[in-house]
Amino acid sequence: MINFTRYVSRGLLVLATTGFLAACHGEATTTRQAIASLPPAAQDYLLISSYFMAEGGLVSRLQDGGLSGQQVYDMALSLKYGKRMLMAALVKPSHRARHNVELAVALMVACTDQPDPTTLGGRALQRCIPEGPVAPTASPSDPQQQAATPTAGK
Repeated sequence: MINFTRYVSRGLLVLATTGFLAACHGEATTTRQAIASLPPAAQDYLLISSYFMAEGGLVSRLQDGGLSGQQVYDMALSLKYGKRMLMAALVKPSHRARHNVELAVALMVACTDQPDPTTLGGRALQRCIPEGPVAPTASPSDPQQQAATPTAGK
């Protein structure tokens, strides 16, 4: 590994890193503003594209295997919820509906990023859907927990 401190002072290296991170943060804000200034049809196109990319990630993760039944159920639920939010945003477009699609796509990506249960070493598995319904094969610990998350398809 190259020792940068040999050629550049540490203060300058810290300053450059901080500046780079600040520029990245500023770019994210301007990107969101740039997307909001696009025509509604272009925003819908971006929503549809991001949904299908997240769906492709879910399908790839399912094909990889190594998932528990609850993980597969959560992935299917997030996929149905994402599709429902996307259709609602396309039928009645609004800022809130588009934001709901963004959140649904983020949920799909979170479900894609679940670890293989065999690598956890006996630790409890974190669910990608917070307070979501449990899989039909598992016994629900709290009946009110099933109604906490809107179920897609109903």
